[in-house]
Amino acid sequence: MADLTNLNEPEDSGRKPADEEFEIQVNDKVDENREHSKDDWMEFVRLPSPDEVEKKVRKPSLPKRNYPDITKETHNPPGMIVVTNEDSEDNDAEELTYHAKPEWEPVILPKKLRHPIAPPRIEQEVPIPESAPAQRACLKKAPKKIEYKTKPREWELETFVPNDLPTHWDWRNVDGINYCSPNRNQHIPVYCGSCWVFGTTGALNDRFNIARKNRWPMTMVSPQEIIDCNGEGSCQGGTVENVLSYAHTHGLVEEGCNVYRATNGECNPFHRCGSCWPDHCFPLNNYTRYYVKEYGPLSGREKMMAEIMKGGPIPCAIGATKKFEYEYTKGVYYEKSNLTSNHIVSVNGWGVDDNGVEHWIVRNSWGDAWGEVGWFRVVTSKFQNGQGDEYNMGIERECYWAEVEAPIIN
Repeated sequence: MADLTNLNEPEDSGRKPADEEFEIQVNDKVDENREHSKDDWMEFVRLPSPDEVEKKVRKPSLPKRNYPDITKETHNPPGMIVVTNEDSEDNDAEELTYHAKPEWEPVILPKKLRHPIAPPRIEQEVPIPESAPAQRACLKKAPKKIEYKTKPREWELETFVPNDLPTHWDWRNVDGINYCSPNRNQHIPVYCGSCWVFGTTGALNDRFNIARKNRWPMTMVSPQEIIDCNGEGSCQGGTVENVLSYAHTHGLVEEGCNVYRATNGECNPFHRCGSCWPDHCFPLNNYTRYYVKEYGPLSGREKMMAEIMKGGPIPCAIGATKKFEYEYTKGVYYEKSNLTSNHIVSVNGWGVDDNGVEHWIVRNSWGDAWGEVGWFRVVTSKFQNGQGDEYNMGIERECYWAEVEAPIIN
Protein backbone atom coordinates (compact mmCIF):
# COMPACT_ATOMS: atom_id res chain seq x y z
CA MET A 1 0.00 0.00 0.00
CA ALA A 2 1.31 3.46 -0.88
CA ASP A 3 2.53 5.70 1.93
CA LEU A 4 -0.16 8.38 2.34
CA THR A 5 1.33 10.11 5.36
CA ASN A 6 3.41 12.63 3.39
CA LEU A 7 0.79 13.99 1.02
CA ASN A 8 1.07 17.73 0.61
CA GLU A 9 -1.48 20.40 -0.24
CA PRO A 10 -1.77 21.43 -3.93
CA GLU A 11 0.92 23.89 -4.98
CA ASP A 12 -1.66 26.30 -6.41
CA SER A 13 -3.71 26.57 -3.24
CA GLY A 14 -2.34 30.01 -2.40
CA ARG A 15 -1.51 28.95 1.14
CA LYS A 16 1.93 28.82 2.76
CA PRO A 17 3.09 25.45 4.08
CA ALA A 18 2.65 24.93 7.81
CA ASP A 19 5.69 25.98 9.84
CA GLU A 20 5.01 23.55 12.63
CA GLU A 21 4.34 19.87 12.65
CA PHE A 22 1.07 18.70 14.05
CA GLU A 23 0.20 15.46 15.78
CA ILE A 24 -3.12 13.66 15.46
CA GLN A 25 -4.06 11.10 18.09
CA VAL A 26 -6.08 8.09 17.00
CA ASN A 27 -7.38 4.99 18.72
CA ASP A 28 -5.17 1.97 19.13
CA LYS A 29 -5.01 -0.30 16.12
CA VAL A 30 -7.55 -3.08 16.19
CA ASP A 31 -6.10 -6.52 16.89
CA GLU A 32 -6.99 -8.27 13.64
CA ASN A 33 -5.53 -11.61 14.82
CA ARG A 34 -7.93 -12.00 17.68
CA GLU A 35 -10.54 -14.69 17.17
CA HIS A 36 -14.10 -13.95 18.24
CA SER A 37 -16.83 -16.41 18.94
CA LYS A 38 -20.48 -15.83 18.16
CA ASP A 39 -21.15 -15.29 21.86
CA ASP A 40 -18.49 -12.55 21.97
CA TRP A 41 -20.22 -10.54 19.28
CA MET A 42 -23.69 -11.08 20.75
CA GLU A 43 -22.43 -9.78 24.08
CA PHE A 44 -20.97 -6.77 22.24
CA VAL A 45 -24.22 -5.75 20.57
CA ARG A 46 -26.59 -6.57 23.47
CA LEU A 47 -27.91 -3.42 25.15
CA PRO A 48 -27.62 -3.42 28.96
CA SER A 49 -30.66 -2.94 31.16
CA PRO A 50 -31.07 0.26 33.23
CA ASP A 51 -30.20 -1.71 36.40
CA GLU A 52 -26.98 -2.95 34.82
CA VAL A 53 -26.07 0.56 33.76
CA GLU A 54 -26.81 1.84 37.28
CA LYS A 55 -24.52 -0.78 38.80
CA LYS A 56 -21.81 -0.18 36.25
CA VAL A 57 -21.56 3.57 36.74
CA ARG A 58 -21.41 3.06 40.52
CA LYS A 59 -18.29 0.91 40.32
CA PRO A 60 -15.53 2.78 42.17
CA SER A 61 -12.96 1.55 39.64
CA LEU A 62 -14.52 3.57 36.85
CA PRO A 63 -13.01 7.03 36.29
CA LYS A 64 -15.18 10.06 36.87
CA ARG A 65 -16.69 11.41 33.70
CA ASN A 66 -15.23 14.60 32.31
CA TYR A 67 -18.04 16.77 31.04
CA PRO A 68 -17.29 19.30 28.27
CA ASP A 69 -16.42 22.84 29.25
CA ILE A 70 -19.74 24.02 27.81
CA THR A 71 -21.49 22.88 31.02
CA LYS A 72 -19.54 25.52 32.92
CA GLU A 73 -21.13 28.33 30.96
CA THR A 74 -24.59 29.77 31.42
CA HIS A 75 -26.18 29.00 28.09
CA ASN A 76 -28.43 26.02 28.76
CA PRO A 77 -30.95 25.36 25.98
CA PRO A 78 -34.48 26.82 26.28
CA GLY A 79 -36.75 24.61 28.33
CA MET A 80 -33.93 23.24 30.49
CA ILE A 81 -32.69 24.26 33.92
CA VAL A 82 -29.55 22.70 35.41
CA VAL A 83 -29.37 22.62 39.21
CA THR A 84 -27.08 21.01 41.77
CA ASN A 85 -28.51 18.30 44.00
CA GLU A 86 -26.53 18.60 47.22
CA ASP A 87 -28.44 15.75 48.91
CA SER A 88 -27.67 13.18 46.24
CA GLU A 89 -25.92 10.01 47.41
CA ASP A 90 -24.49 9.46 43.95
CA ASN A 91 -21.05 11.05 43.94
CA ASP A 92 -20.68 10.49 40.22
CA ALA A 93 -23.75 12.55 39.37
CA GLU A 94 -22.89 16.08 40.39
CA GLU A 95 -25.75 17.68 38.46
CA LEU A 96 -29.33 16.67 37.82
CA THR A 97 -31.26 17.92 34.82
CA TYR A 98 -34.85 19.04 35.02
CA HIS A 99 -37.13 19.53 32.06
CA ALA A 100 -39.43 22.52 32.12
CA LYS A 101 -43.15 22.54 31.51
CA PRO A 102 -44.55 25.35 29.35
CA GLU A 103 -44.92 27.28 32.64
CA TRP A 104 -41.18 26.77 33.26
CA GLU A 105 -41.67 24.82 36.48
CA PRO A 106 -39.01 22.15 37.19
CA VAL A 107 -40.05 18.50 37.04
CA ILE A 108 -37.61 15.90 38.42
CA LEU A 109 -36.81 13.01 36.14
CA PRO A 110 -36.50 9.46 37.53
CA LYS A 111 -33.18 9.00 39.25
CA LYS A 112 -32.08 6.12 37.03
CA LEU A 113 -32.75 8.04 33.85
CA ARG A 114 -29.28 9.36 33.15
CA HIS A 115 -30.08 10.85 29.74
CA PRO A 116 -33.27 12.98 29.75
CA ILE A 117 -35.75 12.36 26.98
CA ALA A 118 -36.83 15.47 25.04
CA PRO A 119 -40.52 16.29 25.54
CA PRO A 120 -42.78 16.23 22.49
CA ARG A 121 -43.23 19.50 20.64
CA ILE A 122 -46.52 21.17 21.60
CA GLU A 123 -48.12 23.66 19.21
CA GLN A 124 -49.22 26.28 21.71
CA GLU A 125 -48.24 29.77 22.75
CA VAL A 126 -45.79 29.76 25.64
CA PRO A 127 -44.83 33.02 27.34
CA ILE A 128 -41.12 33.76 27.18
CA PRO A 129 -39.70 34.27 30.68
CA GLU A 130 -37.33 37.17 31.23
CA SER A 131 -34.62 34.66 32.19
CA ALA A 132 -34.74 32.93 28.79
CA PRO A 133 -31.35 33.31 27.10
CA ALA A 134 -31.26 35.41 23.95
CA GLN A 135 -29.54 34.36 20.77
CA ARG A 136 -25.87 35.20 21.23
CA ALA A 137 -24.69 37.69 18.65
CA CYS A 138 -22.83 35.61 16.06
CA LEU A 139 -22.47 38.53 13.65
CA LYS A 140 -19.65 41.01 14.08
CA LYS A 141 -19.79 44.50 12.67
CA ALA A 142 -17.62 44.75 9.57
CA PRO A 143 -15.27 47.75 9.69
CA LYS A 144 -16.20 48.63 6.10
CA LYS A 145 -18.07 47.23 3.10
CA ILE A 146 -15.87 45.16 0.81
CA GLU A 147 -16.52 44.27 -2.80
CA TYR A 148 -14.59 42.73 -5.66
CA LYS A 149 -16.20 43.05 -9.07
CA THR A 150 -15.17 43.67 -12.67
CA LYS A 151 -18.54 44.63 -14.14
CA PRO A 152 -21.86 46.03 -12.88
CA ARG A 153 -24.65 43.73 -11.76
CA GLU A 154 -27.88 43.50 -13.71
CA TRP A 155 -29.78 45.61 -11.18
CA GLU A 156 -27.15 48.38 -11.52
CA LEU A 157 -27.78 48.86 -15.23
CA GLU A 158 -30.00 51.63 -16.59
CA THR A 159 -31.93 48.99 -18.52
CA PHE A 160 -33.07 47.26 -15.33
CA VAL A 161 -36.90 47.21 -15.11
CA PRO A 162 -38.22 46.13 -11.66
CA ASN A 163 -41.71 45.59 -13.06
CA ASP A 164 -40.41 42.57 -14.98
CA LEU A 165 -39.91 40.66 -11.71
CA PRO A 166 -42.43 37.84 -11.06
CA THR A 167 -44.67 37.76 -7.99
CA HIS A 168 -43.18 34.45 -6.83
CA TRP A 169 -39.74 32.83 -6.94
CA ASP A 170 -38.39 29.92 -4.90
CA TRP A 171 -35.15 28.06 -5.67
CA ARG A 172 -36.55 24.99 -3.91
CA ASN A 173 -38.94 24.59 -6.83
CA VAL A 174 -38.00 26.10 -10.19
CA ASP A 175 -39.99 24.22 -12.83
CA GLY A 176 -40.17 21.28 -10.44
CA ILE A 177 -36.41 21.23 -9.67
CA ASN A 178 -34.85 21.87 -6.25
CA TYR A 179 -31.45 23.61 -6.26
CA CYS A 180 -31.16 24.01 -2.47
CA SER A 181 -28.76 22.00 -0.34
CA PRO A 182 -29.89 20.32 2.93
CA ASN A 183 -30.51 22.35 6.08
CA ARG A 184 -27.85 22.67 8.76
CA ASN A 185 -27.77 23.31 12.51
CA GLN A 186 -24.95 25.55 13.74
CA HIS A 187 -25.70 24.72 17.40
CA ILE A 188 -24.75 21.03 17.36
CA PRO A 189 -22.81 19.24 18.86
CA VAL A 190 -22.26 22.33 21.07
CA TYR A 191 -23.24 25.99 20.85
CA CYS A 192 -21.19 27.90 18.29
CA GLY A 193 -21.80 31.47 17.11
CA SER A 194 -21.22 30.58 13.47
CA CYS A 195 -24.28 32.04 11.73
CA TRP A 196 -21.90 34.17 9.65
CA VAL A 197 -20.57 30.91 8.15
CA PHE A 198 -23.83 28.99 7.80
CA GLY A 199 -25.90 31.89 6.47
CA THR A 200 -23.25 32.59 3.83
CA THR A 201 -22.37 29.01 2.88
CA GLY A 202 -26.09 28.15 2.71
CA ALA A 203 -26.43 30.70 -0.08
CA LEU A 204 -23.12 29.70 -1.70
CA ASN A 205 -24.01 25.99 -1.74
CA ASP A 206 -27.18 26.79 -3.67
CA ARG A 207 -25.36 29.14 -6.04
CA PHE A 208 -22.82 26.44 -6.85
CA ASN A 209 -25.69 24.01 -7.53
CA ILE A 210 -27.33 26.55 -9.82
CA ALA A 211 -24.06 27.33 -11.64
CA ARG A 212 -23.46 23.59 -12.15
CA LYS A 213 -27.04 23.18 -13.43
CA ASN A 214 -27.83 20.87 -10.51
CA ARG A 215 -25.45 18.15 -11.69
CA TRP A 216 -24.29 15.50 -9.25
CA PRO A 217 -22.81 15.80 -6.68
CA MET A 218 -24.83 18.42 -4.79
CA THR A 219 -22.57 21.05 -3.24
CA MET A 220 -22.02 21.12 0.53
CA VAL A 221 -18.97 23.16 1.49
CA SER A 222 -17.34 22.83 4.92
CA PRO A 223 -18.18 25.53 7.50
CA GLN A 224 -15.63 24.04 9.90
CA GLU A 225 -12.73 24.53 7.48
CA ILE A 226 -13.68 28.20 7.19
CA ILE A 227 -13.80 28.56 10.98
CA ASP A 228 -10.42 26.84 11.30
CA CYS A 229 -8.57 28.61 8.48
CA ASN A 230 -10.17 31.93 7.54
CA GLY A 231 -8.06 33.71 10.16
CA GLU A 232 -10.77 36.13 11.37
CA GLY A 233 -14.22 34.69 12.17
CA SER A 234 -14.74 32.02 14.82
CA CYS A 235 -17.39 30.47 17.09
CA GLN A 236 -17.42 33.86 18.79
CA GLY A 237 -18.70 35.55 15.64
CA GLY A 238 -17.62 36.77 12.22
CA THR A 239 -18.81 38.51 9.06
CA VAL A 240 -20.10 37.58 5.63
CA GLU A 241 -17.00 39.27 4.20
CA ASN A 242 -14.81 36.80 6.13
CA VAL A 243 -16.33 33.94 4.15
CA LEU A 244 -16.47 35.62 0.72
CA SER A 245 -12.93 37.00 0.78
CA TYR A 246 -11.58 33.63 1.96
CA ALA A 247 -13.53 31.82 -0.78
CA HIS A 248 -12.14 34.28 -3.32
CA THR A 249 -8.46 33.88 -2.37
CA HIS A 250 -8.24 30.29 -1.09
CA GLY A 251 -11.36 28.47 -2.24
CA LEU A 252 -13.67 26.39 -0.06
CA VAL A 253 -13.65 22.62 0.44
CA GLU A 254 -16.51 20.11 0.68
CA GLU A 255 -17.95 18.93 3.99
CA GLY A 256 -16.19 15.54 3.84
CA CYS A 257 -12.80 17.27 4.09
CA ASN A 258 -13.49 18.74 7.53
CA VAL A 259 -16.80 17.86 9.19
CA TYR A 260 -18.51 20.35 11.50
CA ARG A 261 -17.39 20.20 15.15
CA ALA A 262 -18.70 23.60 16.34
CA THR A 263 -15.28 24.52 17.78
CA ASN A 264 -12.39 26.81 16.91
CA GLY A 265 -9.84 24.44 15.38
CA GLU A 266 -6.21 24.72 14.30
CA CYS A 267 -5.50 25.44 10.65
CA ASN A 268 -3.15 22.89 9.09
CA PRO A 269 -3.12 20.66 5.97
CA PHE A 270 -5.13 17.97 7.76
CA HIS A 271 -7.87 20.40 8.79
CA ARG A 272 -7.87 21.84 5.28
CA CYS A 273 -8.80 18.39 3.98
CA GLY A 274 -7.96 15.13 5.68
CA SER A 275 -8.88 11.51 6.26
CA CYS A 276 -7.93 8.61 8.52
CA TRP A 277 -7.08 4.92 8.41
CA PRO A 278 -7.45 2.73 11.52
CA ASP A 279 -3.90 3.50 12.69
CA HIS A 280 -3.20 7.04 11.46
CA CYS A 281 -4.64 10.25 9.99
CA PHE A 282 -3.25 12.27 7.13
CA PRO A 283 -3.93 15.31 4.91
CA LEU A 284 -5.30 14.88 1.37
CA ASN A 285 -4.26 16.71 -1.77
CA ASN A 286 -6.86 15.58 -4.33
CA TYR A 287 -9.79 17.65 -3.09
CA THR A 288 -12.03 20.05 -5.04
CA ARG A 289 -11.91 23.76 -4.26
CA TYR A 290 -14.92 26.03 -4.67
CA TYR A 291 -14.10 29.64 -5.54
CA VAL A 292 -16.02 32.91 -5.47
CA LYS A 293 -15.00 35.06 -8.45
CA GLU A 294 -16.68 38.35 -7.50
CA TYR A 295 -18.74 39.60 -4.56
CA GLY A 296 -20.19 42.74 -3.03
CA PRO A 297 -22.95 44.28 -0.90
CA LEU A 298 -26.51 45.09 -1.90
CA SER A 299 -29.71 46.22 -0.22
CA GLY A 300 -33.31 46.97 -1.13
CA ARG A 301 -36.28 44.83 -2.12
CA GLU A 302 -36.06 45.09 -5.93
CA LYS A 303 -32.29 44.68 -6.12
CA MET A 304 -32.50 41.63 -3.86
CA MET A 305 -35.19 40.04 -6.03
CA ALA A 306 -33.24 40.66 -9.23
CA GLU A 307 -30.03 39.23 -7.76
CA ILE A 308 -31.77 36.16 -6.30
CA MET A 309 -33.55 35.37 -9.55
CA LYS A 310 -30.39 35.86 -11.64
CA GLY A 311 -27.77 34.04 -9.57
CA GLY A 312 -29.34 32.38 -6.54
CA PRO A 313 -29.90 32.92 -2.79
CA ILE A 314 -28.10 35.71 -0.93
CA PRO A 315 -26.92 36.03 2.71
CA CYS A 316 -28.62 38.84 4.65
CA ALA A 317 -28.36 40.22 8.18
CA ILE A 318 -31.34 40.42 10.55
CA GLY A 319 -31.93 41.59 14.10
CA ALA A 320 -33.27 38.30 15.50
CA THR A 321 -35.49 38.93 18.54
CA LYS A 322 -36.41 36.59 21.41
CA LYS A 323 -39.94 36.38 20.07
CA PHE A 324 -38.68 35.32 16.66
CA GLU A 325 -36.29 32.76 18.10
CA TYR A 326 -38.67 31.18 20.64
CA GLU A 327 -42.17 31.66 19.25
CA TYR A 328 -41.98 31.38 15.46
CA THR A 329 -43.30 28.04 14.16
CA LYS A 330 -44.98 28.83 10.82
CA GLY A 331 -46.60 31.49 8.69
CA VAL A 332 -45.49 34.94 7.53
CA TYR A 333 -43.67 36.63 10.41
CA TYR A 334 -43.74 40.32 11.29
CA GLU A 335 -42.67 42.15 14.43
CA LYS A 336 -41.98 45.83 14.89
CA SER A 337 -38.46 46.17 16.25
CA ASN A 338 -35.26 48.14 15.78
CA LEU A 339 -32.80 45.55 17.08
CA THR A 340 -29.28 45.80 15.71
CA SER A 341 -28.33 43.07 13.23
CA ASN A 342 -27.08 39.99 15.10
CA HIS A 343 -27.73 37.03 12.78
CA ILE A 344 -27.13 35.94 9.16
CA VAL A 345 -29.67 34.02 7.09
CA SER A 346 -29.98 32.96 3.45
CA VAL A 347 -32.79 34.61 1.45
CA ASN A 348 -33.96 32.09 -1.12
CA GLY A 349 -36.92 33.76 -2.82
CA TRP A 350 -40.21 35.52 -2.30
CA GLY A 351 -43.96 35.03 -2.69
CA VAL A 352 -47.45 36.22 -1.76
CA ASP A 353 -49.63 34.36 0.75
CA ASP A 354 -53.39 33.73 0.58
CA ASN A 355 -54.03 37.09 2.26
CA GLY A 356 -52.05 38.97 -0.36
CA VAL A 357 -49.05 39.62 1.93
CA GLU A 358 -45.73 39.67 0.08
CA HIS A 359 -42.94 37.89 1.96
CA TRP A 360 -39.38 36.65 1.73
CA ILE A 361 -38.62 32.90 1.77
CA VAL A 362 -35.62 32.38 4.05
CA ARG A 363 -33.41 29.53 5.25
CA ASN A 364 -32.18 29.59 8.86
CA SER A 365 -29.36 27.53 10.42
CA TRP A 366 -31.06 26.23 13.58
CA GLY A 367 -32.03 22.76 12.30
CA ASP A 368 -35.23 21.26 10.86
CA ALA A 369 -37.05 21.32 14.22
CA TRP A 370 -37.22 25.12 14.16
CA GLY A 371 -39.76 27.09 12.10
CA GLU A 372 -41.08 25.70 8.82
CA VAL A 373 -38.67 22.74 8.65
CA GLY A 374 -35.72 25.03 9.28
CA TRP A 375 -37.06 27.87 7.10
CA PHE A 376 -39.25 30.93 7.71
CA ARG A 377 -41.19 33.59 5.87
CA VAL A 378 -41.10 37.27 6.77
CA VAL A 379 -42.80 40.34 5.29
CA THR A 380 -41.08 42.49 2.67
CA SER A 381 -40.81 46.28 2.85
CA LYS A 382 -44.16 46.56 1.04
CA PHE A 383 -45.93 45.52 4.26
CA GLN A 384 -48.08 48.15 5.99
CA ASN A 385 -48.12 50.48 2.97
CA GLY A 386 -44.37 50.48 2.55
CA GLN A 387 -43.42 50.39 6.25
CA GLY A 388 -42.37 46.73 6.21
CA ASP A 389 -38.71 47.53 6.89
CA GLU A 390 -39.75 48.21 10.48
CA TYR A 391 -41.45 44.79 10.73
CA ASN A 392 -39.03 42.37 8.99
CA MET A 393 -35.99 42.61 11.33
CA GLY A 394 -34.18 44.76 8.76
CA ILE A 395 -33.64 41.88 6.35
CA GLU A 396 -33.40 44.20 3.30
CA ARG A 397 -30.74 46.51 4.72
CA GLU A 398 -27.52 44.47 4.56
CA CYS A 399 -27.10 41.64 2.06
CA TYR A 400 -24.31 40.28 -0.15
CA TRP A 401 -24.15 38.77 -3.62
CA ALA A 402 -21.45 36.39 -4.90
CA GLU A 403 -20.53 35.25 -8.41
CA VAL A 404 -19.30 31.66 -8.03
CA GLU A 405 -16.99 29.64 -10.26
CA ALA A 406 -18.52 26.27 -11.08
CA PRO A 407 -15.87 23.60 -10.41
CA ILE A 408 -15.32 20.75 -12.81
CA ILE A 409 -15.91 17.53 -10.89
CA ASN A 410 -15.10 14.29 -12.68
